[in-house]
Amino acid sequence: MLYVIVVVVAVLIGTVLAPVVWSATQSASGDSGDPAVSVITLRAGTDAGPVNDIKEDLRQARTNESVEAVVLRIDSPGGAVASSEEFYLAVNRTAAQMPVVAYVEGTAASGGYFGIAPADKIFVKPSSTVGSIGVIVSAPLSTVEQSEAQSKTYLRTGPDKATIDKDQLREEMETLHNAFVDTIVKHRGANLSLNRSGVAHGDAYIGPTAIRNGFADEMGDLNSAIADAAARADGIDGDQYDVAYNEPVSPSGGTIVLSEDPARVDGNIVYVDGSDDEGTEFQQPYEFHAVWGVPVTEDAGEVTNESE
Repeated sequence: MLYVIVVVVAVLIGTVLAPVVWSATQSASGDSGDPAVSVITLRAGTDAGPVNDIKEDLRQARTNESVEAVVLRIDSPGGAVASSEEFYLAVNRTAAQMPVVAYVEGTAASGGYFGIAPADKIFVKPSSTVGSIGVIVSAPLSTVEQSEAQSKTYLRTGPDKATIDKDQLREEMETLHNAFVDTIVKHRGANLSLNRSGVAHGDAYIGPTAIRNGFADEMGDLNSAIADAAARADGIDGDQYDVAYNEPVSPSGGTIVLSEDPARVDGNIVYVDGSDDEGTEFQQPYEFHAVWGVPVTEDAGEVTNESE
């Protein structure tokens, strides 16, 4: 009989306490009164949509009086240069106000690594991949090859108006690449065993190698990153803090409504035939990317061929 009573009491205590524990570790509002470490997760490329979500998460962390530190949990191969810069600027602004520690859950490459460069410390696993400092440009070959012919059909206010050539693209790409390398050297310079040309080479490194060459700091998991962030925060004393887990940002966010039946479905990818669309939406003639590896398309003409 005594055994049964003890079991019943234990179940009742667990039922009462479980929601309290969940609230203390999941709520971003700091309901317990303790300071908090905010865990912000990016499991997507550094393109505009995911980066906008991450920027909002970081803004909320900066404006929440209970948040004393941030852990960036990241698994990202990079993305468009413009939005990767937005990611970096948001992290840099946050790091100026509170400790920011990064944990590379899978990959932090190119634009993904660019974004976490301002972190006070970068934790990796043996299987984590970091680095790939580089920029590529994607443009239809017709945009470049026919630029002269197209420009003759317009009256222009300047010699560079609406013209594109490979030399211009290469020069712009090198400028962005140098800015990327400058940023990494600025934030990681004291830790790097590589010289500037080694950083610029664009290699990607797994966890142990990244620690040896200074691209990362220490082997650890998410809990290691949380404990380190808490230890850096002036407003946290010992273990008296909450952990607020934000909803992970992933490519699957949002809903797409199709006005036509899909032309083809392949797994979780839906292909839509848009050949009859007559929209006037502006199409960017070329775009710079900071990504791990070169994107491969079915139409090889979509990627410039530097061997020419």
